[in-house]
Amino acid sequence: MAEDSTFLRKFAGAFQSLGIVFFQNSLNEESVLCCRKAISVYPSPGSYVNLTNSLSATGLRAKLSDFMIEITPEQLGRHLFIACVPKSASTFLKNLLLNVTGYRDLFTVYAAGQSEHEIYLPTLRESAELDTVTQQHCRASDANVHLMQAFGIRPVVLVRNIFDSVMSLLDFYNHGAFQTSYFRADWPALDEETKIDLLIENVIPWYFQFVASWDLAEKQKRLEVHWLSYEELIADKPSSVLKVLEFYGLGASRRGVEQRIRDIESEERKIRFNKGVTGRGRSGLNDRQKEQISRLTRFYPSTADKILPVHRF
Repeated sequence: MAEDSTFLRKFAGAFQSLGIVFFQNSLNEESVLCCRKAISVYPSPGSYVNLTNSLSATGLRAKLSDFMIEITPEQLGRHLFIACVPKSASTFLKNLLLNVTGYRDLFTVYAAGQSEHEIYLPTLRESAELDTVTQQHCRASDANVHLMQAFGIRPVVLVRNIFDSVMSLLDFYNHGAFQTSYFRADWPALDEETKIDLLIENVIPWYFQFVASWDLAEKQKRLEVHWLSYEELIADKPSSVLKVLEFYGLGASRRGVEQRIRDIESEERKIRFNKGVTGRGRSGLNDRQKEQISRLTRFYPSTADKILPVHRF
């Protein structure tokens, strides 16, 4: 009977149904137990949806056994994970960490393009025992947080002055990135001011949500987070990288890191710095646009000190 997949699926389904009943009646810890039992009997996509909902309601941490039983937590590799806003020197940081550690480059996403960079469980399972470095534009969704908890991932959260981000995004899209957006049909015909307005209204809210989500995950002690800003990174690259390595319990000499930086910077394709300067947004945005961005802090007041410039006008 243990080999009868039809029976196992139905047996797991009974636990799933019971878990849903518990969840609907606010018996969330009981719901978690049922979801975990269902997964242990016969894993299915529905089981993970229900488990995510129940874990979120209880605040309980996810376990590695929720997602795979082939290895133990002690067998997990080291996973260096950069959760970053776009155009924040994240590619440079990732390549530098790859160079310093010798770890494998890992992109845990099913597909990029217009898709959110949500962590993709099958890829994470396949690489669980490897030492990896990952760079993804992802918010602290409940699903992402649970996978990080289960697989022992502590993220570096990389942010940037929001005014400068707009100008860098403008350049990025003007150089072809608009092709992966939902406004790709209309972008080429827009004037520069309208393009900036489009970014402010349609893209920049994601930046605030990104910061707010990781800030909350840290405050709720769901994950240990290391915050790093673009401005800190380009002002003192060796010190920033050494702090990241220290966060992950890794060591390196400053001289060695400085040499690795020179090596990376000699290969321009691995840097992808747009301008590599700060303050472009202050001169590139008009006062109306700056005010429009600043007003978003009404909805995300916890984000202001991390991405708004001190001197805005």
